[in-house]
Amino acid sequence: MKRKRSKKPKIALPDCILSNIFSKLGLKDLVKTSTLSKHWCHEWALRMDLNFDLHNMFDSNTVQELPQSLPLLQGFQSEFAKRLDQFMLHFQGDMISSIRLSFPLGPKYNDSIDRMITKGIAKGAKRIELLFSSETNDPSHFLRRIELYKFSFTLLLDTNSLTYLHLQNCLLVAPLDFSGLKNLRTLVLQLVHVHQNLLQGLFSNCNHLVDFTLDHCDFKSDLKIVSSTLFHLNIVNCGIQIGRVRSIDIIASNLSSIEYSFNSSYPIHKMNIQAQMLSKFRYRGNQIYAFGFSGLKNVTTIVFDGIHQNLQQDVIRLLFSECLQLEDVTFKNCWIIYNLNITSTKLHHLKIIDCDYQYPNPNHTDVDALNLSSFEYSGHTTVGFNVKAPMLLKLFWNAAKREKNQHPFGPIARLLHIENLSMIMSTSQVVKLKQVLVQFQNLRRLELFIEGAYDPNMDYFWILDIAMASKHLQKLSLTIRNLHLENSHMGGFKRQRRNHAKFCHNELKYVDFRGCVCSINIIELASQLLRKANSLKQITFGSSDKFYTGAGGWTNDSNGCCRFERNLIHKMLKDEVHEQCQLIIF
Repeated sequence: MKRKRSKKPKIALPDCILSNIFSKLGLKDLVKTSTLSKHWCHEWALRMDLNFDLHNMFDSNTVQELPQSLPLLQGFQSEFAKRLDQFMLHFQGDMISSIRLSFPLGPKYNDSIDRMITKGIAKGAKRIELLFSSETNDPSHFLRRIELYKFSFTLLLDTNSLTYLHLQNCLLVAPLDFSGLKNLRTLVLQLVHVHQNLLQGLFSNCNHLVDFTLDHCDFKSDLKIVSSTLFHLNIVNCGIQIGRVRSIDIIASNLSSIEYSFNSSYPIHKMNIQAQMLSKFRYRGNQIYAFGFSGLKNVTTIVFDGIHQNLQQDVIRLLFSECLQLEDVTFKNCWIIYNLNITSTKLHHLKIIDCDYQYPNPNHTDVDALNLSSFEYSGHTTVGFNVKAPMLLKLFWNAAKREKNQHPFGPIARLLHIENLSMIMSTSQVVKLKQVLVQFQNLRRLELFIEGAYDPNMDYFWILDIAMASKHLQKLSLTIRNLHLENSHMGGFKRQRRNHAKFCHNELKYVDFRGCVCSINIIELASQLLRKANSLKQITFGSSDKFYTGAGGWTNDSNGCCRFERNLIHKMLKDEVHEQCQLIIF
């Protein structure tokens, strides 16, 4: 009796999963899936996110970047447009969610681009990105000589689905009677010419626009932005021609945040802000003469980046007298001329990062903030550096910014009530730091970042002394960056067990060692913590040596650890790990 061959049941994946799988494939490979089986003949059309760029349209093994001459580029443009047309012609999907075109196509290919947009709109596209600018290493910048694609807003007249639109490096043509984009929520204009008639038409029709960005745009007239729905406004890297003065009037009753920056080679714009709900403002540029603070009365968070004027006289004096609701202030890459005095009862968070004094011997830096809870500082410190902040709990301090600084730790020794301390220091500053930190008794979290040449004789048991002084310490982090790879620390060392007779801790729960931490002295430090920190839950070793630098910035990994011996660390510490604690090495 013959057995019947059992057929394996077909497993049908949901369309959403297939669409996600197909979104990972280049368009050429995507079409090839139709030859795998009859069942998949039209399955590739399930892809709803369409991305047309150099790597998707050409073989990535043979084409890595754009050609570096105009004649060769023109051949690529022609082939790109041909493949774009073919794909859209044969695309049979019922729905398109997003379209992204990133390639320098000019007006010669208007028809191909327009057909793509029209089909996308007909199939319900919610997001469209048309990016016609591409970076090149060619010193002649021949791409600048390519004519720009003309984008007509009439293509979007019949859409109710579009919520996101990004237009880059093209000419914008808006009809006088334009009435589309009723549901658009985000609009990004980049590398385009902007004039008031265009903006007026857009804002009068985009009744749900909440996020608007002008990036590297050239203003052909004064601008007036009037909107009752706008929530976020970004005017970044925009310039005007020298000798011309442009004004920007912003009237937006629900505007919450503004980011403004300008190209330093151009003069800044005069700005008038009427936005009573504005709470966040970021300003980047070296001048601030034409800017008034009267429109920022209700702002709670403000960032100034790169101002090269008298910070005390031109900014701080007006800032804290006009902006009475300020709670979070950041000064980054600014000039400080003579003294710096900040007084506020509202201020909760203050960051002064990489600001340079323009005179060699500044007299005083004074911060008097009754309700200040966090303070970050990276820069030069003076003899008269005073911080009066009885509510201060969290402090970041970069002592290694200027290693030859005679006062690297500033006012830290007088802030013994803080609970969270993060510090960057050099190896030569460790001895002085220990003398300061053993005075702290309220620390709950301590992060130390040590950078410099590896010192094989450095004893890290001083960290145990700091931990004993801070009886409530719950988390300890140590990151070591070796700046001199020739000083290897893995050269055949032998462990010599040591003991810190006085050390004992009942609150420490988490310990984190990062970077060049494969030395015998770090192993011995970890051993003491495993045996004598009674509440320890986790101790972690990792090779990453990136660290926090203030104002939200981080360094990159330096790959400065000559070798990270995971097996060696595990072998030396595995027998000292008790049941309630985890040893994690990655």
